[in-house]
Amino acid sequence: MAQPASQPLSRRQRHRPASPRAMLLAGLLTLLLIATAVLAWGLYALLSGNSQSGNQAQRNPATFIAERPQEAANEQQVLVLAQRYLTAFLHHDYATMWSLLAPARRALWPDEQAFAHFWQARFAHYTLQGFSLGLPSRLSRWIDPETMTSYSDALTVPVSLQLVPDATLSKETNVPPEDLHPASIYRNLPFIVQASPSQGNEQPHWYVVAGGPVDPEAPILPPPQPAARSVAVPILMYHHVSPAPTHNLLDYSLTVTPRNFAAQLDYLKSHGYHTITFNQLFNALYFDAPLPPHPIILTFDDGYEDVYRYAVPLLQAHGFTGTFYIITGVVGNAGYMSWGEIRNLLAEGMQVGSHTVHHISLGWIVVGDPQLTQQELQLSQATLQQHLGIPIQQFCYPSGEPFRHGTSLEQARITTMLAADGYVGATTDPGLTGWLQQSTRPFALLRIRVDGRENLAEFIASLPAFS
Repeated sequence: MAQPASQPLSRRQRHRPASPRAMLLAGLLTLLLIATAVLAWGLYALLSGNSQSGNQAQRNPATFIAERPQEAANEQQVLVLAQRYLTAFLHHDYATMWSLLAPARRALWPDEQAFAHFWQARFAHYTLQGFSLGLPSRLSRWIDPETMTSYSDALTVPVSLQLVPDATLSKETNVPPEDLHPASIYRNLPFIVQASPSQGNEQPHWYVVAGGPVDPEAPILPPPQPAARSVAVPILMYHHVSPAPTHNLLDYSLTVTPRNFAAQLDYLKSHGYHTITFNQLFNALYFDAPLPPHPIILTFDDGYEDVYRYAVPLLQAHGFTGTFYIITGVVGNAGYMSWGEIRNLLAEGMQVGSHTVHHISLGWIVVGDPQLTQQELQLSQATLQQHLGIPIQQFCYPSGEPFRHGTSLEQARITTMLAADGYVGATTDPGLTGWLQQSTRPFALLRIRVDGRENLAEFIASLPAFS
């Protein structure tokens, strides 16, 4: 009688070895499972790796550039030119510097000798030690503030210059802080190059359009004892440029309509005037740099939003630059420019200066409350520098005080404070008026108020009679 199927096997039966065929089948099954697992893991790793590599390429610019060798080669050009230009400067090789400049930049100088003389004078009291370069990047657009020429597809690299004052400068008394510590303002200044248009298969030729710390628009280092020199440069003072109706005599006098402003710019353009920056003015006063024919500076006080809306487009249409004095305590308030608009001014080739924090008249308080005076000078400068990322060296006296009704003591005190705070120049408000600027009075630069009530003939009569 057969045993039931459910009956347990004996110990001997349970430990009987498996047949060779069964072992072979088990081994093949195991290998198949392992191969399947390896294949699945490899496929997962491959897909995962491709995804991570794509994300890494987006995060890592070096990966992006490596995949585009022509762009990498182009970006290398700004490093090559910066190295050559700054090395030539350290070795006083002005001929090489001149050869690397864009033709439009060379055209601003009478000749190579004048270019060399300027750089010798500008750093006459400094020992040049070296320079460092940052990472290159691309600029879709850059505007030269001295010519208002627009450059597209330029390359830039931040450059820092290491230099120290020489023994002569170190022995001077009342030396401005930027003179004693020039490296503090000669950091990360933009060195910019652009390629000339290439013909056919020719390689483009790269030129320097802005020399970073070795550029006329780099921060000014005032000479300790400037030579007495004067230049005829009218500095026009505007406030509002707006079509809005005015409601009192003061607003009427401070507001120039866009139509009248355009007519004034038309006259300046047609009669050969060239707007310049304050750096160009001080380069001429301190270091005998050349100025264009009929130089003029256009300034706009207080930072009103209407000048951004109406004046700036007209300036651009005429190829003119301007300087905008900002009251930092009201930025973004109704009727005033925002920080974004002020930054855009710089991008459009304009300049920015300080007009205090609260537009406090700096007459008697410079003696009566020097701490408050310093707060207005220092905090406005620091706020502008923080938001704009540039050194602020120009100042404008609110209501022209103490150069309108103040005493000589008040004037001496405020200019001493301005110099100690790192300012280089300051403009007055009539009262004092005129167009002859003097190297010995950098903190009393004369201006001409443009009155909204005057007609074009009166505007023309306020300008110097150039031959």
